[in-house]
Amino acid sequence: MLLKFGIYKEKNLEEIPLDYLKWLAKPTYSGKFYESIHSTDLKWKVPFDVKIEARAVLEKLGWVLNGTVWEEK
Repeated sequence: MLLKFGIYKEKNLEEIPLDYLKWLAKPTYSGKFYESIHSTDLKWKVPFDVKIEARAVLEKLGWVLNGTVWEEK
């Protein structure tokens, strides 16, 4: 799946850094990769299909979601 937003726009999920992939797949988000000064952007969330695909890539790489943190098996 190609990302359609962010600093890795037009990159395949398998090609992006692990920390960004884990951020995409998290159930809750920090502002680590997404900061905006525009009030209309404050409620932005990673699209559900991207989150699900990012989780699948992480699981394929041997990671498991423990609460809100991704950990290696």
